[in-house]
Amino acid sequence: MARESEVAKAIYRRHLRLYRYINDAWIFTNLLRPGLKERADALRSSKSKAKKPYLVPNRKGPVTSKRRDEDIGLIFSAQHERGIFETNIVSMVSRAEAFIQDSIGIVASAYPQKLSVLADKSGIPLDLFLEHESREDIIRRFVSLKCEGLMFGKPSEYLEKAAKVLSIELDAEIVRDFIEIKASRDIIIHNGGLINKLYVEKAGTKRRGDAGEELVIDDAYFRHVIVTLKSLSGSIQSKTEEVFK
Repeated sequence: MARESEVAKAIYRRHLRLYRYINDAWIFTNLLRPGLKERADALRSSKSKAKKPYLVPNRKGPVTSKRRDEDIGLIFSAQHERGIFETNIVSMVSRAEAFIQDSIGIVASAYPQKLSVLADKSGIPLDLFLEHESREDIIRRFVSLKCEGLMFGKPSEYLEKAAKVLSIELDAEIVRDFIEIKASRDIIIHNGGLINKLYVEKAGTKRRGDAGEELVIDDAYFRHVIVTLKSLSGSIQSKTEEVFK
């Protein structure tokens, strides 16, 4: 029972850390956006045509990059309308994936038989035995390598394997929403917010547009991301607590 309790507590602690991070992102964003809009409006209405110098980093030290007030206003406007949401979504999805990986590692370290879900026919590489002395370090590194590999595959397959290792069943609707959110994250990072065929394929019935359209990233969608990630984390925590209580 002690081992089960420690597993549940470890996952719970990581869930709380993620939960707080997500809540902080929401609070920070809502407090910051009004100021961004106010600054954007003021700068964009400026009559000055002068290009003011702004210090930017360079390999040899700070250099100046000149911008008109209107140019800087457009930067603030872009952050208010979309940028701050995108930045937080990218970060929060990464944190959620890290939480899932941590949960897998916690369970697999306590129950090494779970490694069969992650291992392929080649088993654990010999290099890991040579590089690490303790059994725990070998397992931890093996799980990390396998999780990193899974991240390059389909999210549905990654979540399916995670659920098997954790001995839980994830809510299908939450999984579909998370897959769409991750596909949106990929569009933000790799395609400048423009929907492509890969997004349509990944998001499936949850897709929010067609190839060639701009992917909507606004306050309503940001709220949806917050709620979904908290639901996913909370579901994993509560269900693993039931299994490993």
